[in-house]
Amino acid sequence: MEQPLDQLYQAVQATRPLLRNITAAVERGSNREGVTVGQRAILEGLSLFPGATAPQLCTELQLKRQYVARILQEVMKAGLVDSRANPKRARSYCYRLTPTGQDIITAIRTDEMSKLASFSKDFSPEELATYHKVQLALTRFFADLAEEV
Repeated sequence: MEQPLDQLYQAVQATRPLLRNITAAVERGSNREGVTVGQRAILEGLSLFPGATAPQLCTELQLKRQYVARILQEVMKAGLVDSRANPKRARSYCYRLTPTGQDIITAIRTDEMSKLASFSKDFSPEELATYHKVQLALTRFFADLAEEV
């Protein structure tokens, strides 16, 4: 009989292929809408945090500043995002989705949510809540480990 710690270890080990498969699926869905995975992340971030600054997006999405800056330039050039002067800081900008950007992230999320709804039928609401709780705790735990000297 497996011990709970062994099960947890195996679950953590299963994360690597899970992340590869999630990335591939997200990439496929994003490509259908004409955006990259990175662009999709920024579009989703701005759909959740309209008017966010680049540093706010970095924090919320847990992405590096240079990467966010590069992707913001790409989505602005593509007409998916626009910027406005930040009223709180003279040399800072707030970013918002354009109607086209909003349409793209809505289409991607609608497709993903439909697929997740089908998948989730095999689990109770309690099981899904427990999974969510454990995943968030693991993310915090490994983020803390990564910061240790």
